[in-house]
Amino acid sequence: MDNIQKQLLDAFEASGLTYDELAKRTNLPKSALHRYFNGETEKIPIDRFQAICRELHLDARALLGWKEDHPDDPLSETPRTAEARILAKGIDRLPPEQREQALNVIRAMFSLHADYFDGNEESTDGT
Repeated sequence: MDNIQKQLLDAFEASGLTYDELAKRTNLPKSALHRYFNGETEKIPIDRFQAICRELHLDARALLGWKEDHPDDPLSETPRTAEARILAKGIDRLPPEQREQALNVIRAMFSLHADYFDGNEESTDGT
């Protein structure tokens, strides 16, 4: 097991989540999570790695040793303004129920002023 897998496993164990709960939240099979956390495989799609990190409140870039965003970075979702970065970072750190409440407030605010949300944006549960 490499250091990244160890850190993910430690965060998973500390989270109190079950394999079933994390599998549902990340859209990964429970068996794949089990194999990854137990060092039986090192391969996991980058988007699923990011989803696991998000659910365990870990910084995917920091775990990978990446210091900056790059245009071709598959994890690049960096908001452009300082305000957007603060908002995104804060929302990502909220527990799932509070995160969804915050996003609902933001959606409602934007729906009054623009068509930013058309109902097709990514949900927080990976669906």
